[in-house]
Amino acid sequence: AMCARRTQHNCNKMLSLVGSPLSLAGASAPGVAMRAGTPAMAVERSASIPFLKKPPALDGSMVGDVGFDPLGISTTIIELGGDLRYVREAELMHGRQAMLATVGFVFPKLFGKLPAEWAKDISLNPLEAQYQIPPVALGQIAISIAIAEGLRSRIVFSNDPDYVVGDHGFGAGMLKGKSEAQVKDMKMKELAHCRLAMVAITGMFFQTAITGSLYPLVDKF
Repeated sequence: AMCARRTQHNCNKMLSLVGSPLSLAGASAPGVAMRAGTPAMAVERSASIPFLKKPPALDGSMVGDVGFDPLGISTTIIELGGDLRYVREAELMHGRQAMLATVGFVFPKLFGKLPAEWAKDISLNPLEAQYQIPPVALGQIAISIAIAEGLRSRIVFSNDPDYVVGDHGFGAGMLKGKSEAQVKDMKMKELAHCRLAMVAITGMFFQTAITGSLYPLVDKF
């Protein structure tokens, strides 16, 4: 009888040892299956450059934000404690200047020079004309730019929480009476024209420098 009890005890002990890994495997199997079935977190891609990751600083909250930042400038600015509103201000200012530049680049050739004595001998080629402007006129241009930038900097660096990026009161009446969606649409249109003008004036510069013309607008300067 004692041998039988010992044999039964040994059998139970062996069964418990064999059953333990099986039970552990059974308990872990659902977890393994769930981990295997869980989809990997997809990397969010830039809307403008789909083969690049979306810059973390460009969350789409700003008008015209399509995640275009192949050099990672926005990420660097945020990491250094900067403000993307200042970057947008710079983009708008350069874009507005580029729109004026594209018009001024061909205006004298298409419509004539200014009715001033000093303008008579100045070339219609803008790349040559910039070196022929009298020092007095250049001084007036430099002073005007300094005053305009000084006034703008007072607004940009005022730390006013109500400051709207790019809003300096010029043409603000065009937005009166418009809905929020309409204002956003107008801002998007301006930004699109700014970006197009910056690309355009660069192309106009190189085309004029290489060929001396801006066909079909200008056959020859």
